[in-house]
Amino acid sequence: MLDESTSFPADATHVSTFYAPNHRYPKYLHALLLIALGSIFSGIHCAGWDFSFPTPAEQKLWRVASLAVTVIPIAALPLATIASAIAMLLLAIVKSSSDDDPFLLGGLTFGIAVLAYGSARLVLLGLAVALLRHLPQSAYITVDWTKFYPHIL
Repeated sequence: MLDESTSFPADATHVSTFYAPNHRYPKYLHALLLIALGSIFSGIHCAGWDFSFPTPAEQKLWRVASLAVTVIPIAALPLATIASAIAMLLLAIVKSSSDDDPFLLGGLTFGIAVLAYGSARLVLLGLAVALLRHLPQSAYITVDWTKFYPHIL
């Protein structure tokens, strides 16, 4: 990889902090990987679907927010693309001037998706902290860690 890169000399003794070598993979694969890993990480929050919550409203809020952070990364890009295509069709039908940007609607859709994702993440964070007030009695049991590692003598 050092031979392919032109960002530092071949006889350098160290690599800069933010060095990333050139690679042969297209950039859209990185976007797909980011979307997949984001959805998998967010899907972990769906494991709390049937946990006990102090109120039914908090349980529904957790469910909606966990579904939102799981689905929004997958749906944001296709929805923005569809919105841009619809805007292009409408602009072609109306035959408006070239000043109109058909990608504005797609960008707006993507921006709304980003805001919704961020809001859902904040809701999950707030709920996680708020649910500390209602812990089950088993959370207060002291763990005897000496039972979990082997004794040699």
